[in-house]
Amino acid sequence: MKKIIAANWKNNGSKKFIKDYFDYFLKNLVSNNEIIIFPPDLYIDKLNHYRDKDNFNLGGQNMTYVCDDVTQTSGHSSDMFIDNGCNYILVGHSEVRGQYTACNEAAKSLYVSNDLQVIFCIGESADAKKNGNTQNVLIKQLEDLCKKGNYPKVNPKKVIVAYEPVWAIGTGNIPKIDDISFIHRFIKTYVSENHPFLKEKDIMVLYGGSVSLKNAQDILSARYVDGVLIGGASLDAEEFTKICNLKI
Repeated sequence: MKKIIAANWKNNGSKKFIKDYFDYFLKNLVSNNEIIIFPPDLYIDKLNHYRDKDNFNLGGQNMTYVCDDVTQTSGHSSDMFIDNGCNYILVGHSEVRGQYTACNEAAKSLYVSNDLQVIFCIGESADAKKNGNTQNVLIKQLEDLCKKGNYPKVNPKKVIVAYEPVWAIGTGNIPKIDDISFIHRFIKTYVSENHPFLKEKDIMVLYGGSVSLKNAQDILSARYVDGVLIGGASLDAEEFTKICNLKI
């Protein structure tokens, strides 16, 4: 079954890193999965030169959470990402949620997403998990996705949810596989019941948080898991390529 394998490079990379990375990646990639790489914005155009038809997709890590008629220093518009070869955008990642005072709801980016495939990130903190509030936190975050005001602006077939428990990011710890399946099913059910245009079969949910070659096969094989969003492990060309080449 075809899965989404996405790499979030965050603020990592250099021109030399990219050259060395793609020398290995393109030579050894034999995957039928859908691959997306989210490099730092400064290197999007450079990665675009390595694309050959459908060997991988490009995405932006964050889009300015403002309305169409507002300008912002350091902001990035959807048209800029599209112009540089992107067809995906991360929205609401835990590391950038709430940083913008003008429009601090992650869902505001959905208003200006145009032709970008949105990957909407959600996840609970360690305290929320400890206190048994995981589902309540996720519901609060998913309310942005299901908010009535977004319906006219968003193509419902263009929203993918990435479940990234904050406590798992960069820690080497992941939930139990059964727990991942449970939460992914919960997300699919909640969105399908609260969004008038989406059915459960149309909703894709990725898992993110300490994904590595050691656990990727088990995660990708779990029920209700449509793919993975990989952080640190995606910076190792060999490890990421092997994950991309997994057959599920």
